[in-house]
Amino acid sequence: MDSTKKNDFRLLLTTPQANITGIFIVKQVNGEWRGTIINEFGIKILDFVSTPKKCTLLNVISFIDKWYIKKTMASDIRFIMEIDNPNYTVGIKANRQLVGDTLVVSYKKEKEIRRFPNEEVQYKNNKRALTYSLKKMYETER
Repeated sequence: MDSTKKNDFRLLLTTPQANITGIFIVKQVNGEWRGTIINEFGIKILDFVSTPKKCTLLNVISFIDKWYIKKTMASDIRFIMEIDNPNYTVGIKANRQLVGDTLVVSYKKEKEIRRFPNEEVQYKNNKRALTYSLKKMYETER
């Protein structure tokens, strides 16, 4: 991710019950990743602020405004955003390996993130059976 510019991604969140699509927008401001998730109709799902110590969800839409959903999503977003940060404890303990041209970072058997050469990122929360697929959006797609 570009730490000086706004990063836009197409988001596909796969759950055991449904697939949710939207846009994941993030920018680094004063050492914190600040972002938002918007569905394909332009309705804001949530905002977040992620640091190596904590991820806080803000302005959460009512259908996911439950403590257990917010806890899981905050943990997942923090893993995605902070995995390369040397101050993120989980990132330090994570196992990193190259599989072909793809970087695979896994933590225990619970979390795994894959960075593909085409700038696509796929994160799996194996414990909750959630998959976040992020595909970079370019100027021509906006």
